[in-house]
Amino acid sequence: MKNKKIDKFLEEHNMTYMFLLLAELESERLNNLPYTIRKKIEGKVTTKALEHIASNDIPDYVIRDIKEESEKKKANKKE
Repeated sequence: MKNKKIDKFLEEHNMTYMFLLLAELESERLNNLPYTIRKKIEGKVTTKALEHIASNDIPDYVIRDIKEESEKKKANKKE
């Protein structure tokens, strides 16, 4: 969705506002993760959110957790 007014505002003003909005959304997303996944995140949630937005890398912790669990199950079956 393109909005000319929003684009103009962001061009004329500091992009920090947009960065902070995205970081807030990311911190909400991290806070809404299930506890078992959230406890694996090292450091503060807000710091992680800022790091994710700054690096433009938003990891999917749920998929990562599912993959780790399936790998553990495969390893246990081999033993």
